[in-house]
Amino acid sequence: MAIKYLKKAIKTPSTDDLKTRSTVQNILNDIEKRREEGIKEITKKFDKYEGEIIVSKEKIEEAIKKVNQKTKDDVQFAHERIKRFAEHQLKSMNNDFEVELSKGLFAGQRLIPVDTTGCYIPGGRYAHISSAIMAITPAKVAGVRTIICASPPKDQNGANPGIIYAANLCGADVILNLGGVAAIASMAYGCFKNSPVDFLVGAGNQ
Repeated sequence: MAIKYLKKAIKTPSTDDLKTRSTVQNILNDIEKRREEGIKEITKKFDKYEGEIIVSKEKIEEAIKKVNQKTKDDVQFAHERIKRFAEHQLKSMNNDFEVELSKGLFAGQRLIPVDTTGCYIPGGRYAHISSAIMAITPAKVAGVRTIICASPPKDQNGANPGIIYAANLCGADVILNLGGVAAIASMAYGCFKNSPVDFLVGAGNQ
């Protein structure tokens, strides 16, 4: 019996762009093989960026100085509230228990945070500072040991200073000046001496 559609879904570029999918897959394959070399090459090609990939402590301090006080106050305001919510959310889920089903046979459940999380923060057309707060803060509250954050370089100085400020405030352990496929691949494959992430979060348009 043939399938009868009551209403067919309209395909969009994000769901039916085979060319984009093929391009992304080729980039991923290349980065998996050439790792840091491949990432630097693709970042130079698409973002016209040749600076440092890992944001140093000195660069973080420089970025913090570039952010105006109003933005800092807004970020701190949002961070405190998201942190409080995440803390209460964690408490509501923390129902660890252990039961002896029969002599010597134990069963139970425990909430165990993943070891490493990668957070992608968009920063191309707009600086998604809120994405940094909402992605990094819950991971920190959950007890994730290493949080890696990546955001595309705004210019030759690296990622948007507001994003760097927010990521640092919320507890990112590593901040990368990387965008798009290069960022995702770097975190997934564990490049630049970082461990491969167990979990990836973040916004994207495709």
